Amino acid sequence: MLEYRLHGPPGTGKTTALSTAWLPRAAERFGGANVIVCSLTRTAATEIASRDLPIPRENVGTLHALCYRALGRPEIAEGHMADWNAAEPLFRLSVDAKPTMECPEIPSGERATKGDELQARAQVYRHKRIPLDGWPDDVRTFQRRWEAWCTDQGYVDFTGLIEDALESPDLDTAPGHPDVFIVDEAQDCSVLELDLVRKWAARAEYVVLAGDGDQAIYGWRGASARAFLDQDIPDDHNYHLTRSWRVPRGVHDVATRWIEQANYRYAVDYEPRDFDGIVKRTDGNTRNVMPIIDEAVADIEAGKSVMILGTCGYMLRGAIGALRREGVLFHNPYRPTHGGWNPLRGGVGRLLAYLRPDPVTYPETHGMWTWKEAQVWAELVRARGAMAPAGKTYLRQLAKDDEMADKKIEPGDGRAVFGENWDVLQQAFAASTPIDWLENNLLASKARLMEYAFKIAAKHGRKKLREDPRLVVGTIHSTKGGEADCVYLLPDLSPSSMREWAGRRGDTRDGIVRTFYVGMTRSREKLVLARRWSPSSVDWGAVV
Repeated sequence: MLEYRLHGPPGTGKTTALSTAWLPRAAERFGGANVIVCSLTRTAATEIASRDLPIPRENVGTLHALCYRALGRPEIAEGHMADWNAAEPLFRLSVDAKPTMECPEIPSGERATKGDELQARAQVYRHKRIPLDGWPDDVRTFQRRWEAWCTDQGYVDFTGLIEDALESPDLDTAPGHPDVFIVDEAQDCSVLELDLVRKWAARAEYVVLAGDGDQAIYGWRGASARAFLDQDIPDDHNYHLTRSWRVPRGVHDVATRWIEQANYRYAVDYEPRDFDGIVKRTDGNTRNVMPIIDEAVADIEAGKSVMILGTCGYMLRGAIGALRREGVLFHNPYRPTHGGWNPLRGGVGRLLAYLRPDPVTYPETHGMWTWKEAQVWAELVRARGAMAPAGKTYLRQLAKDDEMADKKIEPGDGRAVFGENWDVLQQAFAASTPIDWLENNLLASKARLMEYAFKIAAKHGRKKLREDPRLVVGTIHSTKGGEADCVYLLPDLSPSSMREWAGRRGDTRDGIVRTFYVGMTRSREKLVLARRWSPSSVDWGAVV
């Protein structure tokens, strides 16, 4: 087996190089069916699978998915958290995870229970392949209880998929017995995962590890830049991508000086894109967020895409609160299930359904609700005073009726549902004040759900609700692989990370350096570094 590495600094087109050069060459030589491509996360696997590849679709997936197939599709423990919590209330886990082959990605600092903390620590030890007798007593106790429960129930957890595939003497090759094994984003793999990759690759003709050690930022889950880079290979087996199509000159200069603080790295010199770019500081910080919000809004109004990034989710609460108060549209498409980062999913969708007849909101496509559309928003309003007796029941029945659900509501039927309020409701739309009626008849229990949507409409007009957000809010980890024209970077660290930062050396400190480097290099045009506000914040020092 020959090992090759494709080193791709930020924005240099690593996935493009794999899909347009490396994969076609491998498929031509060995046949497409004999080439497998895997990544650690479903997001990365989906990205490369979306390209026009010369290999079967089933040969692209996550490492966990390959193990799941190889082990005969066992029952996944993370899909039964309610049962675990009932059996072990002292080690209760907060997330009722659904079975998925996605790599678990719960950032440090966002764990809600003692069980969450112990499980996260256990995952790190398992991924680093540290023997159980070397673990702290409380983590070891949790792991023994967890393993016993999984064994009793016949379950395998996500990490167990990798462990079982690695330890099984019957699984000495990847599913399909490939000749070529390609791993994208290899720097995100742990010691455990790369040990499995190299075990399987030993039966292949060659393995390609594609990644960038300077972007190895998942140390909190056991990932290791050293595991990616330390194994010796011939110098001519290292290939470098040397032109970024994203990072402008100014950001490249600052980011390069920043990453040079890392003690352990495989440095790849690469050229920035042909654009000067802007790097600046702002007086805004995690507590005083309005200078950041005001400038970000100005960027959005100028047609730019924007990111506001921190190292932990709780550091973004001030920014999120201000954005909600100001009615600024934001989301995080990289973590669509995170409700706090995607507030448009609930109230805005319901308000848009309500506004279907409004020509201001829908200039070209406005029209009367269908029964199904009316059902979406009618659950928001009071039954007494806003609707006819049994009006909600009548509406639910017709919304579920296959023949009626997509038919427009006729005036007579509207009065049957809303009573005398039907005419009042129509008058509110005719007077271009439809939201007043909804607010006046809103259930108290729905006020929080609708607050953000109402704020957007009040401050920016109803049509604004239909726009796609140009602002992404999230952790640096959550947006890895993404980009924006303008990036605002918060310098804050958790207390434990700050202790590592103050230590000046070590892999954990290097991980912090790399995390901010990844944040900086999301920028296509402008990088704005926020001011420190507490001792638990890095000093940008002389990099700017």
